[in-house]
Amino acid sequence: MPAETWLLTGATGQLGGWALHELCHDPARPRVFALARQPAERAGATVVACDLAQLDTLRPLVTDLRPTHALHLGAVTSVADAFADPARAQRVNADATAELAAAVRACGARFVYASTDMVFDGDHAPYAEGDEPRPLSVYGRTKLAGERALAGSPHALTVRIPLMYGLPRHPRRTTFAQQLDALHAATPLRLFHDEFRTPVWLRDAARALIGLARSDLAGVIHLAGPQRLSRLDLIARAATLLGLPTSGLTAVSRLSVGGDEPRPADLSLDGARLAQVMPALTPGPLRIDALR
Repeated sequence: MPAETWLLTGATGQLGGWALHELCHDPARPRVFALARQPAERAGATVVACDLAQLDTLRPLVTDLRPTHALHLGAVTSVADAFADPARAQRVNADATAELAAAVRACGARFVYASTDMVFDGDHAPYAEGDEPRPLSVYGRTKLAGERALAGSPHALTVRIPLMYGLPRHPRRTTFAQQLDALHAATPLRLFHDEFRTPVWLRDAARALIGLARSDLAGVIHLAGPQRLSRLDLIARAATLLGLPTSGLTAVSRLSVGGDEPRPADLSLDGARLAQVMPALTPGPLRIDALR
């Protein structure tokens, strides 16, 4: 079997950091090129400076690196940032996806695109792969545009991913990490009780994406955790696993928080297809490993 060469975008993000870690410790010892806006040292990988918004640089870069597998995890992931700069969100989330996919296809390589449960409106959960997307945000619309750029490509797979939890590989204080800090410090937390997702541990998501990239699946598949949880549920269960009190947790409604765009009520994904075709990649429930 020829050696694998992997191209990974978004390598300094939460999910990208875990995917990079898993690839760098993979028994197959693949060659890994990690694309990031800010170059960084990483044992086991070659980090390449790349701004996904610079569309004219993408095809020459892919052509030069000649990957056998590409994991496209880079994106404008903040809903607020996408709303504030929709042109950049469109360029990074949709246009760059189309450019990368075309370049990867020309190399005869596999292309896996990380999309989101936020392509749905939150009114008809749980969502299966064939359900009609109706995004409520600029972020969701631009990610859906990225999906549509891949439609009909036999070399490409879109993986819709829900809310993720766990500690990042890179030194950054994510929302989940801050919430764990608050639990340990007994600091009060106000959390939505009426906004539901099917959360996935970052490491489970990274491992599943790598396994899916090595498969021949095409089209769209959902990577869903087994539990439908509100944000309050998620942190309360984390507290219980850590043996910490939940008395500082206060339930609030998503409707009590104003915003420029509506917050979907229930984005739970149906993960039955993945469980059927590749059960070994199915994410597990919240567990202590994700909290340390």
